[in-house]
Amino acid sequence: MLFQTVGLCLILTVVPSLAAAPFDCNAVPIALRCQSEELAKECGYSEACNNYFNATEGKPLKVTLLYESLCPDCQEFITGDFYKAYLKFMDHVEFELVPYGNARIENGKIICQHGEKECAANKYEGCILHYMKEPLPFLACLEHQIPLRDDLDKAIQKCYNTFKPAPHVIDQVIHCANGEIGNKLQLEAAARTAQVYPDAHKHVPWLLFNNVSLADSQFFTEQFEAAICTLHNGQKPLPQCTGAGVRLGCPVDLSAEKNGYFRFSPDAKIADEPLKH
Repeated sequence: MLFQTVGLCLILTVVPSLAAAPFDCNAVPIALRCQSEELAKECGYSEACNNYFNATEGKPLKVTLLYESLCPDCQEFITGDFYKAYLKFMDHVEFELVPYGNARIENGKIICQHGEKECAANKYEGCILHYMKEPLPFLACLEHQIPLRDDLDKAIQKCYNTFKPAPHVIDQVIHCANGEIGNKLQLEAAARTAQVYPDAHKHVPWLLFNNVSLADSQFFTEQFEAAICTLHNGQKPLPQCTGAGVRLGCPVDLSAEKNGYFRFSPDAKIADEPLKH
């Protein structure tokens, strides 16, 4: 309050308080606790926030995708939003793919949800991931071609013709897929899938961020670029995240997809047929 004297009159002036409205620090959403240095200090979050920043700042966000090769939802995600995010964020995100999904091991043999064809495709894709330097474009091509051709060998040949990998790489992949190396990689994929923490995967596709597996985070498959923009930690926002439509909750323009336009980047060599819906 301020007191002012005007002539012989004493005027009382009430000035609104500039203090922030009180709130319960225990009720601050987890995602907001490190967004403000002042808030972190006021509520005692500073140590935890500093530990997080020191562990992640300037480092790539790791995104892990558990999937299986003949799952239609996996095919749609890999050839759509996942691949587009790869093209956009490859310099800032470490992408890991684990081709095993809902398979299981019985009497020492891997049993795949969609049968022997899926086991063969999972194994082949595991070899691609192991031997190709930049495997994701080829793998996205394969996931696009398999449902179109309903034949793994024809799909593989189409993608070889598109990308023309070095002959020695093709030989390595074929040798791997037809031998014990491919079997070993599938067992490693099985172990990786079984060991995700704290939540076991309940379906595919299934995402992990910085090796954390949470059932409540799986809605990020619907807002994948926004998830990357939100979860990546750096001194500045990623330049790809400064435009409209990349933050959580912003509407996404789906008009092109609704009109059946080709969903791959026109700069990416993938395939020449429209995606099968």
